[in-house]
Amino acid sequence: MEPSQALLLVVYLLVVAALFSKRVKPVHAFGAGGLFLVFSGQLSAAELLGTLTTPSLLILFLLMVLAGAVQARLGLAQALQRWTQNASPRDFLLRVLTPTAFLSAVLNNTAVVALLMGPVRQWALRNRQAPSTYLMPLAFAATLGGMLTVIGTSTNLVLNGLLEENGLKILHTSDYLLPGLLVVGVGIVAMSLLASQILPKHAVDAAEKSREYTVETRVLPQSPFTGKSVQEAGLRQVHGLFLVEIVRGERLIAPVSPTEILEGGDRLFFAGALEEVRELTRSNSGLALPQEDLTQSAASSALVEVMIPPGSDLVGAQVRGSQFRQRYDAAIVAVHRRGERMQGRIGDMVLQAGDLLLVIAGARHDELMADSKHLYSLTTQAPLQPLTPVKKGLLLAATAGLAIAYASGLLDFLTMLLGMAAALASVGWLGWGDFKKSLDWELIVVLMCALGFSKALMDSTLINVALSQIPAASTWSTFTWILLIFSATTVLTNLMTNVAAVALMFPVVAVCIASQPELSPLQGFLALAFGASNAFLTPFGYQTNLMVMGPGAYQSRDYLRFGAWVTAVYSFVILTYLYFL
Repeated sequence: MEPSQALLLVVYLLVVAALFSKRVKPVHAFGAGGLFLVFSGQLSAAELLGTLTTPSLLILFLLMVLAGAVQARLGLAQALQRWTQNASPRDFLLRVLTPTAFLSAVLNNTAVVALLMGPVRQWALRNRQAPSTYLMPLAFAATLGGMLTVIGTSTNLVLNGLLEENGLKILHTSDYLLPGLLVVGVGIVAMSLLASQILPKHAVDAAEKSREYTVETRVLPQSPFTGKSVQEAGLRQVHGLFLVEIVRGERLIAPVSPTEILEGGDRLFFAGALEEVRELTRSNSGLALPQEDLTQSAASSALVEVMIPPGSDLVGAQVRGSQFRQRYDAAIVAVHRRGERMQGRIGDMVLQAGDLLLVIAGARHDELMADSKHLYSLTTQAPLQPLTPVKKGLLLAATAGLAIAYASGLLDFLTMLLGMAAALASVGWLGWGDFKKSLDWELIVVLMCALGFSKALMDSTLINVALSQIPAASTWSTFTWILLIFSATTVLTNLMTNVAAVALMFPVVAVCIASQPELSPLQGFLALAFGASNAFLTPFGYQTNLMVMGPGAYQSRDYLRFGAWVTAVYSFVILTYLYFL
């Protein structure tokens, strides 16, 4: 092995180790790896930056912008409510999962789940059903639906970008459609049959109580509680909330003794269920809530439950420095994090993906939340912005014309998307602000460096050297190669991210295909693509898995129990299809 190959192998293994550790964000791991390749001379800066101009990635960026502009205006939640209005609990799951899967084939699946999980959870509570029976299948259906088309998930487009960058034939929707329909059909039927048998059936009241919030209050200097013990003040339990700790200056008092004497300025932290927190905010308990100018009108203001999605710029931010109040005209009064009991002042808390926040909303909250991709509401829906008849006719005519031109071969897909962008801009649904809001800059850096990294690996003979060290590889059957590619990618995507799994596995798969004539490129790259979306075993395998964890009151073991069945069904269907392909 040459020194340059050894160096490349070390960098490759360091990137893999960093992603496995979960302590390093993908953007930092790939960014550092990409820069190292440039400064070590294994990749030029022009080659690294040039990866962003591949048509597949330009399509991905445009789709992110277009989906962000239209998804909130399509009325998906309202349509779902009409579609499921008279559904029985048995029919409801099928009525939800089927449109979710097909919407995810053309829209961002994270956004689809964000728009639908609130109405699904509210339907369950209204009908005295456990939300946990419906929310995990909702997330999984979106993942399955993303495999129906080449634009259904970012990994499919990233794979095409890698293929283009290396001069290989790209995959098309026709390559995904049949196996995608098989996994969607079989997967939805399997989940409909298994969800009620395997997923936890929290009683409705118990489900709400299992989502324990931590709420911060303050004893005012002139409060009648000052100088009294916790027991005398009646604050050991307030409206069903339990007093878990007191912060006095820099001193933490926990557990709290009933004889503890209260002082003015003490911060009292209570833990309890959602409705109990609602009652506290609306009562005259003699305790002050954070940001009094907004929360003092809590009795007449909307109390809204929101969630921080993966990829939000709020992730990793301290509440105090996040400008939450200015950005969303809302005050955070309580926090829930995957069953953990939160400690310390709310202003000092560092927000994480999947956190549920209970906020008291100001007058402009709905307006500021309407187009946000960094915070999703579980209790309110953004108001629709209807078009005038003239604008609606213009948009429909433009959409139909562009679709016909694309289908007839007059336009390529990228040009069609540019035409759609112009049509949306003409009716006021797309502006420069949408580009800023919708583009995920961390993802762009990851993709740029991942493609550059893969190019460096392909240009070297490192993988060929590694495969030559496995003498038995030359005797493996076609199905053995398919199984190894699919299984290795499945493991990586459940332990890191699907984009990272595709980027790291692509050079290996490409070399395997080149060295094994009996393994067709379609078999190998479809095994890679479907393996990258086989992320059902952990809450962190895919963004939508984590999004439903808090609202569904799931534990990690719930993903393993239910996800193992979905993984088995998904794997059987795909491996059987690829075997006979």
